[in-house]
Amino acid sequence: MLTITKPCIMKFRLLFSCLLISLHVFSQDKNDSTEIVKLLINDYKTMENWDIQTHIRSCTDNYLLIENGEFWDMKREIENYKANARRVIDRTNNFDFKYVRVFGNIAYAVYNLKSVIIENGNVKNKNWNESVIFRKLNGKWKIELIHSTPIDTNKN
Repeated sequence: MLTITKPCIMKFRLLFSCLLISLHVFSQDKNDSTEIVKLLINDYKTMENWDIQTHIRSCTDNYLLIENGEFWDMKREIENYKANARRVIDRTNNFDFKYVRVFGNIAYAVYNLKSVIIENGNVKNKNWNESVIFRKLNGKWKIELIHSTPIDTNKN
């Protein structure tokens, strides 16, 4: 006959609790990763119609973009959006995510972005490797930093 002792039951409960907690944490990381990817894709859509208000809502107050070796704060981004507001473009973005990692209320993503931009019948193919740092504020993910490195597709 099998005898189950009190310490054995306690160990089982502890192991079972650890399993449930790890499943919950993994599930939350997956949900956060999905939210982060959606946030980034939707933020890039703001460049199709120069929707600066949606872009601002997607970012933290400390937002910074490192673009072509230059540092752009939100003020510079607003100027850029306003300067381009009359441009009519059709932009298709293709993201190839390499990593999305979540650590509590901080996360980062690393990806390749290929964009096809059509303006006045002219087609431009662009390619970047980018990394983004996100912060979760009041239960919502926001973009804190984007580091964008253009890839010269004309190089051999």
